[in-house]
Amino acid sequence: MEEIIVDNSITDEELVTLIVNNKSSQLFSVIYDRYSHVVYNKCISFVKDTNEAQDLTHDIFVKLFIKLKTFNHKSKFSTWLYSFTYNHCVNYVQRDLNKRKDKFLTTEDINDFSEVYQK
Repeated sequence: MEEIIVDNSITDEELVTLIVNNKSSQLFSVIYDRYSHVVYNKCISFVKDTNEAQDLTHDIFVKLFIKLKTFNHKSKFSTWLYSFTYNHCVNYVQRDLNKRKDKFLTTEDINDFSEVYQK
């Protein structure tokens, strides 16, 4: 595969088309360089922990590389990426809340437990 040279004048939308058509991780690194700080800042606003935000940022970019072909060019790429990031973070936080909720006994669990031992 021949190397594609990208200068800063190429738009995000053009870059996405090139990445999808060439399946190029080298070109994807340009998207990463342009947006990793924005994605990280959105992640840190959700989780408030630098290590967790870095992990989330990494996960988002891995998922993004796979899902990039679903970008339909109906909006700016930056808008689509923001929505992609936001949804990923919301889902992550909800899963985390559900995991923590499962660790604690509910009032119903305690009542069931009491009934068993009252008999």
